Amino acid sequence: MVKLLFSAAAVYFLYKMFMGDTKQKQKMDKQEQETLIAKGEMVKDPICGAYVSLDNSVMTSKHGEVVHFCSYECRDKYLKRIESSDSDIG
Repeated sequence: MVKLLFSAAAVYFLYKMFMGDTKQKQKMDKQEQETLIAKGEMVKDPICGAYVSLDNSVMTSKHGEVVHFCSYECRDKYLKRIESSDSDIG
């Protein structure tokens, strides 16, 4: 019976240690992301709203403005949206 209680306590301790570490890592990642956003090293994708670092972003230039995206898929959606709005005007 004592072995069972000891084993259960050990499993619980390991679980709490692992989960606490995971939560701490998530908190640190969020703080790091907020710091990068505040420094201007990360930008928000105008299509999906994801934040992406300037170094890893997919860029396009339209009407003299550089726009950053998280993926080629979001860039293509943006370009289609711009083309359709341009054709509606002209």
